Amino acid sequence: MGLTESKIKDLQDKKFDKLYEKHQREWDDITENAYNAARDHICGGAVPRPDDVLKMLLPMLEPHERLRKHQETVHARYVRFREAYGEYMIDKFFAAKTEEEPE
Repeated sequence: MGLTESKIKDLQDKKFDKLYEKHQREWDDITENAYNAARDHICGGAVPRPDDVLKMLLPMLEPHERLRKHQETVHARYVRFREAYGEYMIDKFFAAKTEEEPE
């Protein structure tokens, strides 16, 4: 697992980056829920790794209606797009979290 430049390009080609930007608050909230669940239930209170967060995030994304509609619209119904989008969300979340931390 892991977000690669190739996956980012695939997501951009299908406008997942625009979907994220348009509803960023919602995606960040979902990712934060997955982060907290991974921290509490997988990592024993320690900071979770991105792959641990992804384990919690994917079941949250599977039934998400906005994501499903976007996938249908752009003809990207494959699971790999949902997984890559989850990785993308986590990447954005961790980047923002790093910016928030005091130096």
